[in-house]
Amino acid sequence: MRDFASSQTDAAMPAGWLRRRAAEACLALALSPALAWMRPFGTDEQTFFARLGYWVVLLVSWFIVTAAVECLLASRGFFRPLAPMARRALVIGLAALPMIIIAGAATNALSGWEPSLSEVTEMYAQIVLVGSVVTLLARVVLPRDTEAVPMSIEAPRQIPRPALPAVDPPVASCPLAARLPLDVRGRIVCLEMEDHYVRVHTDRGSVLVLLRLSDAIAEANPVQGRQVHRSWWVSDDAVEGFERVGRVGAVRLSNGVRVPVSQRYLKSVEASFS
Repeated sequence: MRDFASSQTDAAMPAGWLRRRAAEACLALALSPALAWMRPFGTDEQTFFARLGYWVVLLVSWFIVTAAVECLLASRGFFRPLAPMARRALVIGLAALPMIIIAGAATNALSGWEPSLSEVTEMYAQIVLVGSVVTLLARVVLPRDTEAVPMSIEAPRQIPRPALPAVDPPVASCPLAARLPLDVRGRIVCLEMEDHYVRVHTDRGSVLVLLRLSDAIAEANPVQGRQVHRSWWVSDDAVEGFERVGRVGAVRLSNGVRVPVSQRYLKSVEASFS
């Protein structure tokens, strides 16, 4: 990843990334007794503590491997435009491949395992199944604000571009804008959370940033704005209108995007833009 090496000096990023890994390790420890008790996949002949150690190793390894796979994919051009569900499915499918080695070694130590094409295929399917369930539980149980990973942004295509107009002073002083490729670096219109990513919308386009929404909002300073939904933040200057629909609403932005307003933020948004 283009910015990964330099971001290692940013104290906030490693701390958040490590918090996420620690939270996943705690979840693995919490889930292991349940799986040891349920005895899935032919582990019913071993003692409870042997099964417990088996699942601790597999679940902790799963979270480590998926984090590594996601970091490797983050800089790939084909990965960023995918929908969040498609990105998650790709990470799970690829992470299951090295997990065959880990799970095979753990299974062999627990009860003996002789790899064959059918056994490996069956184990891969089991890893994908369990990994999908565990990943879903992690998304539901773990606080989203801890989902910090090494930051990477979409790299601009290496093709000649016409000269761009001078950057406005508010843009030049905005840390978040400074992270963006030059072809979309402009006035920030809104921020949209997409899984582990934030899509930064500017008056020149949009780009995905591998960053927490709370960190992106902090780096949008000095642009004045507000969070209007769990997954959205908007610039006050970009709001062109407000619509209320029952107990929720929406704001229309200068770039044509219609952003939902949740009930939690409805009163303050309505008071400001009605």
